[in-house]
Amino acid sequence: MIRKIPIDQLLPGMYVVDLHKRWLDHSIWIRRFKVRDDDHIWKLKDEGIVEVSIDTAKGIDLPPSPIARINAVEKRIRSLAEIKAEIPHTVSLGEERRRATKLLREASNTVSGLMLSAKAGLSVDAAQLEPVVSKMLESVTRNPDALAPLSRLKSEDAYASEHAVATAALIIAFGRQQGLPEPEIEKLALGTMVKDVGHAAIDARLITKPGVLSQAEFSIVQGHVEEGLAVLEATSRLPETSVAVVLEHHERYNGCGYPYRMAGDEISLAGRMAAIVDTYDAMTSARPYRAAMSPSLALRQLYEEGGKQYDPTLVAAFVKTVGIFPVGTLVLLESGHLAVVEQLNPDNMLTPVVLVIYHTGRQQYLTTPAQVDLSRKVGNHYGQIVRAESYERWGISALRWQPA
Repeated sequence: MIRKIPIDQLLPGMYVVDLHKRWLDHSIWIRRFKVRDDDHIWKLKDEGIVEVSIDTAKGIDLPPSPIARINAVEKRIRSLAEIKAEIPHTVSLGEERRRATKLLREASNTVSGLMLSAKAGLSVDAAQLEPVVSKMLESVTRNPDALAPLSRLKSEDAYASEHAVATAALIIAFGRQQGLPEPEIEKLALGTMVKDVGHAAIDARLITKPGVLSQAEFSIVQGHVEEGLAVLEATSRLPETSVAVVLEHHERYNGCGYPYRMAGDEISLAGRMAAIVDTYDAMTSARPYRAAMSPSLALRQLYEEGGKQYDPTLVAAFVKTVGIFPVGTLVLLESGHLAVVEQLNPDNMLTPVVLVIYHTGRQQYLTTPAQVDLSRKVGNHYGQIVRAESYERWGISALRWQPA
């Protein structure tokens, strides 16, 4: 569990994960460490650290206080109305997708405005994104199968802002799967929203250039990480977790990333998670220089790179987050029909709810598409999933058949 405490309560043996102070305001560059002794604590105080977050799973926790025990008893005797008030309000998948569509538009417009400000050399107020991030977290809490799948649908002329929003939606779902506290998830999402602000300082032709970049061109593109942080630090107060996302989303588990060539656990949890969602969304998005990859193939490639470019444990958790066949994936069934994945089955990722739309043998659409829960034998005349398919291969509109 992540716990935020004043520096005066810090003890040797505790594991620090956040110093709650901007990177440029102190000289401690190791962001995650176990406190060695009292001298170590005094060094932190000398650096102006006034509060920290600790991970009680990796180090000792605060000793329980009498007040804490009283509070625990009080929580057990809360009224039923209070308990019900804390349960998230759930809505139908269709209703949440309608809400999510509007929310994605709002988020994309906000990010676009910040990027335009950065390009014009104006102030970039990342705090504008905080209400949007809160709404996105609420959406994923109500129904996790709405926001992230819809965010995969992008228009090429707005890729930058829509990619930022899509990675935020993915990392919110990912963070919830990891059991992270909501404030930490919001910091992760804020970081993914602004992680590419530095692109504003780069010639757009380099970002979308087909083919391999020269070494000089690649060096320029790599510079967007620190350029973005410079812009944000000059105009915003970003939480440490958000800064880690900005700085580390291109670092790789085997040390072959940039800008600092960090490796393994040297990369923060935020950086390792951001690397996965950033790569996955880029792979599944159409770009001027290549077609979009199917979600299932993208997951397979990420899985194969687990232990190399990406944290293998986190890759496995991410696959569980989005599903082996993510919502919106076109799949071929044993009957020869094509279907679109509509909803995941948490108990069996191989048997989602699908909408059967097309017969490959007759090469025609069904008059009435059939919704089928593949986890149930009764009523399933189509068999199980054989493989994921490409919308382009069959000439089917991905936009038309996204679950609504």
